[in-house]
Amino acid sequence: MITPYKDSAESKVDQVRRMFNRIAPQYDRLNLVISLGLDRSWRRKALSFLAPYAPQHVLDVATGTGDVAISLVQTMPSVKKVTGIDISEEMMRIGAEKVHQLGLSDRIVFDRQDCTATSFEENTFDAATISFGIRNFPDIPAAARELHRIIRPSGVLVIAELSEPTNPILRTAYKLYAGNIIPLIGRFFSDDKDAYTYLPKSIAAMPQREKMVAILQEAGFSEAFYHSIFPGTCTIYVAIKGESLPEIPEETTEEEPSVPETHDALPILPTGSRGALYLGLVRSLRGGGRRPSSS
Repeated sequence: MITPYKDSAESKVDQVRRMFNRIAPQYDRLNLVISLGLDRSWRRKALSFLAPYAPQHVLDVATGTGDVAISLVQTMPSVKKVTGIDISEEMMRIGAEKVHQLGLSDRIVFDRQDCTATSFEENTFDAATISFGIRNFPDIPAAARELHRIIRPSGVLVIAELSEPTNPILRTAYKLYAGNIIPLIGRFFSDDKDAYTYLPKSIAAMPQREKMVAILQEAGFSEAFYHSIFPGTCTIYVAIKGESLPEIPEETTEEEPSVPETHDALPILPTGSRGALYLGLVRSLRGGGRRPSSS
């Protein structure tokens, strides 16, 4: 398992928490510099996959300093409330200050939670988002199962995460940048020299593309797919929790079984605008956007 501090006896959760508490003051600026300014467009692209589902209550996992939570309430009219969870108190403190300054404290709340075992009840959220945080989870399959539990039927999980290009030439260029330039930038801007050496290693060790899709499906999501953004350094994953179908009545042994008095008593497949939007989105992606032409 890749951890931020290889000589530490702490668990990965505690190491990641300590790392983000240390780099929190420089985090937003470093993200902008290291991603060459692309991190904001990547987040917007991820949210564009969520918008058709028109969620009202969204869980933002690994919320950090709250950029995605803020974007959700500012750019998505359907969103009424965002709950941001993280293990880093310092990151969320900065996020809470930003939210307060924007006058959004009544719509965005922060809570320290372990994403593999939250305190939320089943079927609580319409949707969940994770932006550039899932690679830090000590147990990604357990986190996927927990998110499936707390997302409502027909709800959606959208993940944006850094990835390695699949194109050999682009992959070589990425390796040079990630392995040499990113650690130098991190040491210049941050007091934690290990944090940005850990970053490219955590990306390389993380399940990507088909492997991540398989984890989401094994967690119970009825449909999952990915979309890589050129040059392949960011991949967006979308997973849908299937509708709960009505129970079919058991067969009766009576000679003349009773007939349901109303049409509502018959088991029917779920329909509606969400289903139509979802089917259209999946078909369009399968037709030409599920995998990048070059990455």
